[in-house]
Amino acid sequence: LIGRDASVLTTGPHDLDSLHYHLTQAAQIVESHNIDRIHHTASSDGTAYYPYDAELLDAVGMLGPRPDIAVFGLNLLFGWLALLACWVIGACWSRGAPALAAGSAVLALPIVSRASSGPGLNDIPTMAFLLSAVAMVAVAGLPRGDKPRNRWLTELSLAGAALGLAAGTKLNALPVVVLLALAVVVMASKSRWAAFAALAGPAVVTGGFWYVRDWITVGSPVPDLNLTVAGHGFHVVPYPEVQPFAYTVAHYLGDYSVIRHWFVPGLHAVWTGLWPLVGLLLVAGVVIAVVFDRSGLRRALGIVTAAGFLAYLVTPTTAIGVAGAPVLFATNTRYALPSIVVAIVLLASSPRLRRVAPIVTICFTVLTLVLLALSSLPQQIDYGEGTAVTVAIVLVGFGAREIVRRRRTAVAVGVLAAVVAVGVVGWGAVLQRNYLRDRYSSHGFQDRLFATVGAFQHVRIGVAGHGLQYPFYGRTFDNTVNYIGVSAPSHAFEGPSTCQALLGVLDRVHDDYVVLEPLPAAHTGRIAKWLSAIPGVQVVFRDYDGTVYRLPATIPADSCLYSS
Repeated sequence: LIGRDASVLTTGPHDLDSLHYHLTQAAQIVESHNIDRIHHTASSDGTAYYPYDAELLDAVGMLGPRPDIAVFGLNLLFGWLALLACWVIGACWSRGAPALAAGSAVLALPIVSRASSGPGLNDIPTMAFLLSAVAMVAVAGLPRGDKPRNRWLTELSLAGAALGLAAGTKLNALPVVVLLALAVVVMASKSRWAAFAALAGPAVVTGGFWYVRDWITVGSPVPDLNLTVAGHGFHVVPYPEVQPFAYTVAHYLGDYSVIRHWFVPGLHAVWTGLWPLVGLLLVAGVVIAVVFDRSGLRRALGIVTAAGFLAYLVTPTTAIGVAGAPVLFATNTRYALPSIVVAIVLLASSPRLRRVAPIVTICFTVLTLVLLALSSLPQQIDYGEGTAVTVAIVLVGFGAREIVRRRRTAVAVGVLAAVVAVGVVGWGAVLQRNYLRDRYSSHGFQDRLFATVGAFQHVRIGVAGHGLQYPFYGRTFDNTVNYIGVSAPSHAFEGPSTCQALLGVLDRVHDDYVVLEPLPAAHTGRIAKWLSAIPGVQVVFRDYDGTVYRLPATIPADSCLYSS
C-alpha cells in the first residue's frame, strides 16, 4: 500500500472511480462548504446518492496540505485498522496470528491491492470498519453472560458505530451490516432492546446522514433500488441510460458461455489464477463456522456472511454490460469483499483448526506473497520506495520503543515526539513540493487536459461526456464544477437532448468554460456541434482526450439557429 501511494505521488490520482466521483465529491464538499447537496457527476448515474463517509474524511484531508497529499495515507491507515481488527477477531478464539495472515491475503488480492487501493477509493475503509464491528461484537460476547451490563453495552455501542461507518462508506456493505445487527439483537437473549438501542443509536449517528439526506431529497434512503411492493414503498430514481445494462451475477449463473468467456477470465484477472482457491476458502469459512464451530456467535457470523454473498449475487450492476457481455463483472467483484474477508478470517480463526494454527498462519502468509507476485493488473506500485519507507517506519518504531523503555520520562517522550514531528513536517514539505511539480505532468491518460483546466482559478466549469471532474477543481479547490444535465421526471438526471436544453443549463449555471470529454454514450458529438455554434465561443484546448470551450459572457438566445 505504501508502494501504491509512492507511485501515485509521481503522477497524481488516475483511478477512474476516484476522478469520477470519490475525490470529486470530496472536492465538491471543500469548494461548496456543504455536505447535503446532491452533486451529479454524470447523467443517469446513481453515484450522486451513495453514502460518502470516506469522502467526507478525504475532504478534511484536503483542508491540509494542498491539494490532496494528505488523502494518500488514508488507505494505508485503514489497511492497518483492518489487519488490527483481524488480529482482535482471531485473538478472541486464541488465533490472532492466523486471522492476521488471512486478512493480509485478502488485502493482497489484486482487486484490493491494486484496483482498490488508490487515493479516494473506499473498499479498504469499508472492510476495516466492518471487521472492526465484528471484532467489537466478538469482544463483547453474546449473550452477555457474567460481563457487567454497562461495559457490555459500551462495547456493543462501539460495534454499532463501526457498523454505521461501514454502511456510511459503501452501499454494498449495507446488507451485511443490517444482517449482522439483526443477528446481534436476536442473540442478545433477554437484553434485546438494550442491544438494539446500543447498536442503532451510534450507527445512525456515524452512517445514517446520507440515507436520511436521500430520503428527504428524492423520497428513498436507497434511491437506485426498487423498494416497493404492490406500488407502495420508497420512490426509486430511474437511470434509463444504465438500466438496459444493469444485469446481476445471478442472471448469468446458468449461462455457461458467459461463465466461460467472461466470469472465469475476469476472476483470473482480479483474483489471479488462484481464484478457485480463493472461492474454496470463502466457502470453507462459511461451512466450518456454521456446521462445525460450536460458538453461537461464529455460526451467526457464518450465516450473515453467506447471506451477504447471496445479496451480492442479486445486486444490480454486478454484471453490468450489454446482454451476454458483462464487461465490468471482474471490477465489480469488489462488491463481494465484505463477505469474502469475514469468511476467510472466520476460517483462519476457527477453534477447529487450533492444532494446525502455525501451519494455517504459514499457508496464508505464503498465499499473501503469491497473490502479490501473480497480480497482472496495470496499476503501478513502486515496490522499491515502498519497501524503503516500510523499513524506515519499522526502525523508527523500534527505536522509539527502546528510548521510551529506557528513559521513561516526560522529557524523553517529548523530545522524541518533537524529533519525529520535525522529521515528518520536513519530509512532507519536500514531498509536497515534488508532488506539485509532477502532478499530471507525465502526459499520460488525459494529463494534458487535467493540467490545463486544473490551472484555472475562480471559474465555473461545466463538464459533459465522461465526467472525470476531480482535476478541474484546481489545486486550491476554488473552481466550481458541475455536470451539464437536466432534471427529468422522478428526480432522474439526464444529459441535454436538444440544443435548447443545453443553452438552458448554461444560462442557469453561468459556466465560464465547458470541458467536453469524449464519450459516445453521452452523445458528446452533437454537444460539440451545439457548443461550436454559439457566437463568441472559443476553443482554448483540444486533443483526443477532450476539448475546452470558453463561453462568452452572454449566450444569445438564438444560438441554436446557427447549428446545423
